[in-house]
Amino acid sequence: MVGFLLRASVYLLLFAVAYRLLLSKKVHPTFNRLFLICSMLLTLLLSGLSDLRFESGRETGPVLGATLPEIIVGASLNYKETSALITSLVENTGAVAWFAGTVSAVMLLLLLVQSGRLLWLAFRFRKSGCSGLTYVLLPFESSPFSFFHWFFFPGKLLNDKNFDKVLAHETAHYQRFHSADVLFFELMRVLFWFHPAWYYLRHELKSMHEFEADNLALRRFEKTDYQLSLLELQLSGSLIPLSNPFNVSLIKRRMLMMNHQKWQKPARNWFKMIGLIPVILLFVFVQSCNNDKKNTETTQIESATKSPETTQLPADEKEPEQTDGDVFTVVETMPEFPGGQEAMLKFLVDNISYPEEAKLKKIQGRVFVSFIVEKDGKVGNVKILRGIGGGCDEEALRVVGLMPNWKPGEQRGQAVRVAFNMPIRFALQ
Repeated sequence: MVGFLLRASVYLLLFAVAYRLLLSKKVHPTFNRLFLICSMLLTLLLSGLSDLRFESGRETGPVLGATLPEIIVGASLNYKETSALITSLVENTGAVAWFAGTVSAVMLLLLLVQSGRLLWLAFRFRKSGCSGLTYVLLPFESSPFSFFHWFFFPGKLLNDKNFDKVLAHETAHYQRFHSADVLFFELMRVLFWFHPAWYYLRHELKSMHEFEADNLALRRFEKTDYQLSLLELQLSGSLIPLSNPFNVSLIKRRMLMMNHQKWQKPARNWFKMIGLIPVILLFVFVQSCNNDKKNTETTQIESATKSPETTQLPADEKEPEQTDGDVFTVVETMPEFPGGQEAMLKFLVDNISYPEEAKLKKIQGRVFVSFIVEKDGKVGNVKILRGIGGGCDEEALRVVGLMPNWKPGEQRGQAVRVAFNMPIRFALQ
């Protein structure tokens, strides 16, 4: 989840900067609104592409056995590794994740409370309406606002000379499904409450809603009369963030937009978006190439807790997938490190280190080590399938050779020899 939020934060910032540079000066409300919604959707989609990888053939090693989860050995230059600092980093990350999750839960609770309040007002004070809207006459002073088909306003506004203009404006909000946009963005706040770009994009989205509604309302009324109604209806009162208020704080900007003689042509905007595509593809490529990297100032060694890629087969259901003499790669009961994957991780944390020669020469990359778990569980025939030099190959051989006896694999009730392939990535941070 942390990795997803980091990737999403980068994309969100990218789209916010692109909007600021390309669309914020010459506005076409409908196009800008579409861009803002698509920006949030693409942020979620592209950030979720965690399984997409681009890797050079130079790093790909031959698979001569069951492939274990990749081990990552990281180090910062001029720092020596300590397992105590690794433990501290994990604990600190857990605390941050707990805090972020708590804030997200609070944001979700606030959203539910706001939605509940709107629904309570709608069903408590609703009346008949027109133009597809349901009137909700409020018994207290408030700016008129809408939420989906409900139109909330103080009862005395019915007799106001500007009521028809307000109604036209809020009807435009309803017809253009602006409340759906706002609700979607408020849901995204649960994830991105910490990101300044989200607040900027949300503000711009609400602005586009007002510009679009004003444009539709001006088809029925004179511009001067409509603008005067905005100035006269500066009512005080409590607004709910999920709603579409008639008189909002961006009235000056709305006036300027109404006085614009010409909006940015949509075709020109589309050309701008085409120019943005290579930048997005570059970000996707970089994300995919660096998906495995970890940022830390000390050695970091990680291993997935899942089972090897090749799993156990039901007894007597099928033959082993591959054999090399009397060495198997898939058997009914696969060998197991004593204590499981977590124990193997601890063993590696306690024993492996980043070679000083590799640090000095800034050597990093994958080392592929193969070994065989013998019938008695001993680890033997340890060799390098593909190395990177700088002492990393020797270190990988050393630590794999130090592993204690495994629980041997079995095929048809008999102990057998099973080959494994362990990728170990050495990465300088």
